[in-house]
This record gives sequence, C-alpha cells and structure tokens, in this order.
Amino acid sequence: MDDDIERNDNGSDDDEQFEQMIVENSILLHSIAAVLVRKGILTQEELDDEMDKLYEEMEKFDEE
Repeated sequence: MDDDIERNDNGSDDDEQFEQMIVENSILLHSIAAVLVRKGILTQEELDDEMDKLYEEMEKFDEE
C-alpha cells in the first residue's frame, strides 16, 4: 500500500503526535468499556471478546 501522506520536515513531530493520539484514544476506549461493564450493558467476557477482535484488526492493519 502506498503512503499518500506527504511528509514535511516535522515527520518526527507528527509521529509523536500520532502516537499520543493513539494513547489518548486507548485510554478513552478502556474508560468507556469499563462504564459499559459497570452499568451491566456488556459483560466482561463480551468486552474481552470485542477487545480481542479489535487488537486482531489493528495487527492486520499494521501488517499491510
């Protein structure tokens, strides 16, 4: 897959910002998931299954 994003001289800074966004989104995702389990909307097992699927999809994306 070709990278269609043009890089400027701030490539390193952009990578750091992207990594920070991933961390922040991961924290948000886990917080929302914890609320759903606490409220009884999801069971911990359902959440674990969904998180496993998500991580598998992320790994597939990284491999491409």
